[in-house]
Amino acid sequence: MSRDPIVAVILSVIPFANFYLIYKWWEELGAITKEDANPILQLILCLIPVVQLYFLWKLFTDIEKQAIAKGMEGFPMGGTVLYILSLLFWIPFLYMFYKGQEMLNSLEA
Repeated sequence: MSRDPIVAVILSVIPFANFYLIYKWWEELGAITKEDANPILQLILCLIPVVQLYFLWKLFTDIEKQAIAKGMEGFPMGGTVLYILSLLFWIPFLYMFYKGQEMLNSLEA
């Protein structure tokens, strides 16, 4: 489902709405990659405080890998570096949500 990247940023800062967005991203990524991953299980794992660091990193890097494989541009500086910066500052994290939605929109088209 294609959505505006600005909507993804807004949903990312609204409590509980961000869980819906992450669930939908896991679901859309599974449809793109044809993997048999359970988005509900991955969302539940994103709710566990320390484990969520890994699963959010995995989500963003998987989106980036799929985008690069299709010949699109990934995150500037790479997904891992930008994710580490987002743990220190808030703005890179919001940018990751924006760019991640933009890449998912391109992958679905």
